[in-house]
Amino acid sequence: MKQIKRNFFNILLLGCILFTYNTTVSGQVGINTSTPKSTLDITSPGSATTDVAGVQGSRLDLAELTAKGNTLYGADQTGAIIYITNVSGGNNTGQRLNITAPGYYYFDGALWQKLNTPQPVVRDGDIMQSFKASDYDGWYLLDGRALSSLPDKAKAAAVSLGFTTNLPDARDRVLKTKDTSEGLASIGGTNSMSITRANLPDISLSGSITGTLASAGAHTHTASSTLDAGGAHNHTVNGNLAAGGEHSHITSGNLAAGGAHTHAFSGTLASAGTHLHDLSPVIYVMPGTAKDVDRGYGAGTLWSYIATSTYTTSSSGNHNHTISSTLAAGGRHTHPVSGTLASADGHTHAVTGALAADGAHAHEVTASLASTGAHTHTASGSVTLPLGGAQAAMDNRSAYLVVNTFIYLGL
Repeated sequence: MKQIKRNFFNILLLGCILFTYNTTVSGQVGINTSTPKSTLDITSPGSATTDVAGVQGSRLDLAELTAKGNTLYGADQTGAIIYITNVSGGNNTGQRLNITAPGYYYFDGALWQKLNTPQPVVRDGDIMQSFKASDYDGWYLLDGRALSSLPDKAKAAAVSLGFTTNLPDARDRVLKTKDTSEGLASIGGTNSMSITRANLPDISLSGSITGTLASAGAHTHTASSTLDAGGAHNHTVNGNLAAGGEHSHITSGNLAAGGAHTHAFSGTLASAGTHLHDLSPVIYVMPGTAKDVDRGYGAGTLWSYIATSTYTTSSSGNHNHTISSTLAAGGRHTHPVSGTLASADGHTHAVTGALAADGAHAHEVTASLASTGAHTHTASGSVTLPLGGAQAAMDNRSAYLVVNTFIYLGL
């Protein structure tokens, strides 16, 4: 603040007028002294306790000053001093904007300013945030404008601060203190960011996988142990089957017997065509030499002769034989079959080859195979687990209050 704002001797200018006695004087004026030391020199009359020393300026209340309007005081009244005794009336608009309490005020050519009120000391380059919307009292909004648009004094101050073409643009930015490598007025940062894989934490996500493991065509499983049956099922076979208990086989060829064995029968065997049977019974015959011998009355021409002979019967066409016993196999043999053979007893068939499965694959077996039902396959490979994101950018800003940033470039 200019020295005049702080110097109470401005009040003495009023005293000069009060003690001129309405006469024109020149030179220096002294009160209670014949040798004034300045334009107006007021000396205390002495040490008398009844003398009230001091100088008083024009006194009025805010209502009286309001009644004078906003045009009575102008440039010619710059430096005028008054004392406001009361602010309960009138108003503090226009030139009276700063009159808020009783006290001495001086007129600066536009507004009444309070005397002896410490003013903040500001220097070119100081920064302030405010709810002001535009430049005021030497403070310029940091909006990135060109230096050429500033008044000459403000432009010179901006250049002295290192700005060359434009003021910094502080809109939608926060202020930070520079580090050792940054330059003043540097701009950086962004209001939003997109996460990349490198920004993700180093963790594994759990999830479920739905898909099919492809067999890649025909393949085989090598078994060297016994597989347990997991339930009744069928195998289509073109070779030798090993029986695992009572079961049935659908067969369209010849089953080769694996050695001597028996089959129990309790029904009728149908002949497969004409055939012969060898018989060895006792047959009564009449020899030719005795056929003319008279055997007596009533004998006719029949003579008997007991003899043992072997004869063969002739085939009489298709016929049946009823059997109620057990047929014993006479060694390795085959049975032609055109239906389903039900096993009558548990037995086994030896298998030394590969069983063809219902699909295009094979099982190499070196022991008894039994189905286990449900089983697992171990698979290894790469799995893609979608996270379901939309790759939207994140707001990178904290909660905020909007203000304007100003720089001081002087009046």
